[in-house]
Amino acid sequence: MRQYECECTMCGAKRSVAFREEPYPEYGEIVSAFCTNCNAETSHTRTLTRKTAAELRRKAEEENLRQTILDKCAAYSFSVRFLYQSVIITTPLADWCFDYHQNLITLYHESTYKVNLETGLYAKAHVQFSKREISPTEVVEYIARHDAWRAQHSRKTQR
Repeated sequence: MRQYECECTMCGAKRSVAFREEPYPEYGEIVSAFCTNCNAETSHTRTLTRKTAAELRRKAEEENLRQTILDKCAAYSFSVRFLYQSVIITTPLADWCFDYHQNLITLYHESTYKVNLETGLYAKAHVQFSKREISPTEVVEYIARHDAWRAQHSRKTQR
């Protein structure tokens, strides 16, 4: 249950309205609620409060961050999928995954060699930048450099 301050579109009275089920109304969206001044079910609109402004700012920051990642990946022709708070980047050579909301990013990707050379055990994926402070754009640039090196290195070994 969430409570938002709403304004009656008929009389202009502001009051707190409780919403029990999702989807909750967005800022400016018109909803139906009982107005005590009008003594009737009228349309109300969600007003701008500090809480709503913070919510709008978070959404804008989230959208800007996602768009930055999408633009950076598009520059390298990588495909991108967002999954909850993680981004999955698919390159021609590998799949990469990291949580882009965290300040300390840990990058996961499939191993070049399917066997851990130190232990001899099967290794499907490994970790890079274990909890290191790095920006999502720096991670995408690292992925591009890594794949470029790997593509060049694999051509040399095939000769």
